Amino acid sequence: MDIYIMGNKIDYTIENEKTVKDVIESISEIVNGYGHSITELRVDGKIFQIDDPMLEKIEISEVNNLEIETASFFEISSSLVYSLIPYLKTFKKHLEENNIDFSTFEQAKSWITEVLLTSINILFQSDKKSEILSKRNDIVRYFSKFSYKDLEDKNKRLELISKIDQTLDMINEIVKVLDKISEEGNIFFDTTIDNNISELLRLIDDIPLKLQLGKDKEALEEIYEFSETFIDIVDFLNSAINIYTSEDIKSKIDFSKFDTINKVIESIIESISNKDYVLASDIMTYELKPLVEDLRDIITIIREKIYSQISEN
Repeated sequence: MDIYIMGNKIDYTIENEKTVKDVIESISEIVNGYGHSITELRVDGKIFQIDDPMLEKIEISEVNNLEIETASFFEISSSLVYSLIPYLKTFKKHLEENNIDFSTFEQAKSWITEVLLTSINILFQSDKKSEILSKRNDIVRYFSKFSYKDLEDKNKRLELISKIDQTLDMINEIVKVLDKISEEGNIFFDTTIDNNISELLRLIDDIPLKLQLGKDKEALEEIYEFSETFIDIVDFLNSAINIYTSEDIKSKIDFSKFDTINKVIESIIESISNKDYVLASDIMTYELKPLVEDLRDIITIIREKIYSQISEN
């Protein structure tokens, strides 16, 4: 079976997987770790939802091609927020006509609050004091307390309809921000970067442990993985900043400190070759880790500045 992610054929070793569902669950864990989620799945050209129970019945031996499309958590969250607008309008229409049953009401309330909580948290993770988050919290509390039985009271039903209008106003505010982010550097808000940095920090903690356990080969493999990912992030940010950001943002960022990364990696590899695991661990903890944390701070600075500019406009 050939497996493609976003059109690219990948090397994937079948271990205990027997069905397409087994493979999808395994790949989902991998792509989730990089801030992405599976959005579309094709088995020999036929489209399936990733939670389709039929996938459990399709043996790997029966499949020639498995094609997977993914999107970042930021992209998915943005899409869900946009989809809230027609959904809220339909919900409001049912309430105005007073023809909504218990199941539909509970499902709508659950989905609306879930999107408001999870998606907006992801979209505004760099602006924890946002007025939008405060409005969102008030709306979620209101929806959470409102019960289907409350609809029997006309005044409460009208109050809920008014609250939906407020929610639509808030969503339209968010959409304006998202539209501007899309125009002015959405790449900085993509959660893939955050997950890559989290992976680097995990490797920094994991590599010394492997060295202590005598797993030199595995430690070296992870060091090479760390080096490639770190350099890719630095190069990407360096290029992207010149394209997307203003001079006042660039003046706050000093990339010169990252120029020595190859020498630092070479020092770690040399220490491992000399069996000096204490030195290797110290270099990782006291030289590499601060550099990764600096990268995270740079991304925060960029996001806050871009968001501030967008909000002012």
